[in-house]
Amino acid sequence: MNLILKIENVQHVRSAELTLDLDANGITCLVGRNGIGKTTLVKALRNLRIADTFKKTAVDSIFSTSSKIIYSCDPYEYVFTFDPKLQSLNCKTVVAQQLRDSLEVELPMPYGDRFNFFQSISDADHEIRRNIVIESYTRPDELIDFLHTIYDNNKFDNLRCIVIKKKSYYCQILDESRYIREDYFSSGEYFLISLYRNIVAGRKLIVIDEIDISLDAAAQTKLVAQLRVYCQKYAVNIVFTTHSLAMMETLQAEELHYIESKDGVLDIQPVSFNYAKSLLFGFAGWDKYILTEDDVLENFIEFVIKRYLLRTFYKYKIIFIGGGTNTVRLMDRNSDQNFFSTEGNVISVLDGDQRALRYARDRHNIEFLPWESIEKQIFIEYTDGNHWPRLSIEENPGIDNQNGKNLYAALIRNRIVSEDEMFLHLCETYDEQARAFAHSLSGFLNT
Repeated sequence: MNLILKIENVQHVRSAELTLDLDANGITCLVGRNGIGKTTLVKALRNLRIADTFKKTAVDSIFSTSSKIIYSCDPYEYVFTFDPKLQSLNCKTVVAQQLRDSLEVELPMPYGDRFNFFQSISDADHEIRRNIVIESYTRPDELIDFLHTIYDNNKFDNLRCIVIKKKSYYCQILDESRYIREDYFSSGEYFLISLYRNIVAGRKLIVIDEIDISLDAAAQTKLVAQLRVYCQKYAVNIVFTTHSLAMMETLQAEELHYIESKDGVLDIQPVSFNYAKSLLFGFAGWDKYILTEDDVLENFIEFVIKRYLLRTFYKYKIIFIGGGTNTVRLMDRNSDQNFFSTEGNVISVLDGDQRALRYARDRHNIEFLPWESIEKQIFIEYTDGNHWPRLSIEENPGIDNQNGKNLYAALIRNRIVSEDEMFLHLCETYDEQARAFAHSLSGFLNT
């Protein structure tokens, strides 16, 4: 089941569409430059749950008579249009309670619901105190394990959960019935407890703007792995925005989505970490840049340079971007914006199976591998029976796939042959092709 969000003419966003697969039970990270529209997307999602979100968090001037937000989630569809009486968006249909209850959207301070929960905790203090005195509480083992994993300490071993009017409150229990309420924890600790509370509450979608804002780099990287576990365990989807490089680097390509704007039309696409880092932060200090499809090709290029090129005049950086089209698209963007360097200092190196594709044909700034791919050529070498011991398909499923990726990984994982040994085998077996490939790299790195 998909939740589809469409925005038209809200603030500087002329058009945007975001599709979230609610059956995926995974994480989605939205990144982009400041002011691109990330928070507008988050507010629009929150507006489905709390209809006056924009009224409370934005000025009326962000709307016009052409402003519209459409939500589609089978079997529901809701259209919010400009209401001149409210000077904001309004929907003539009441949003189904079931759909509203399946969402939780957190904005940064002071609008986030976790900040509004402060008052609830304070109001419940008398009942919290009474329950602590009579020891009417439970030990939230999973939450304690969660905080231990993130912070790598036992600080929360005495954390206890007190339920008052079906709401859970957390306190650190001290000696002589003393306690520390969760609202007196650090902002990061309190945020994690609030996040956990929403995860176990049965939400289908949790959206968090600026998830990294109160967490240090170590906590950010550990949080990502833990969220993946909880998404599967509790059948929840978590969408968040971040500016944290540390957090982005832990994400998989299908989890990281980059937002770009062309005249107010937002384009949201899955990208690799290096793609996002290139546009957001750059790779400074190099003379030449070689963009590649994946890390295997990146490693092979480095191997070829060290083996065949006695010298390279220019300092160079090899960056795997992820996917041939993304690699070339990023190179073409550099031609306009020069965030790496000038156009002549950046090339793409693609697998040979991309040579005939339209986006890569007849390009002076694209070089191709002599083979369809490293992994496919290793698959051919392996299956001819003359190289390397056989692996069990039962113990290594997928190694018979002709793209060679599973076999390639299995050969290394089982310590049959190292990556460098496979590279050396290809260079010795196909010496002429390897030297020609190295010569093309030399022309770029030395002229």
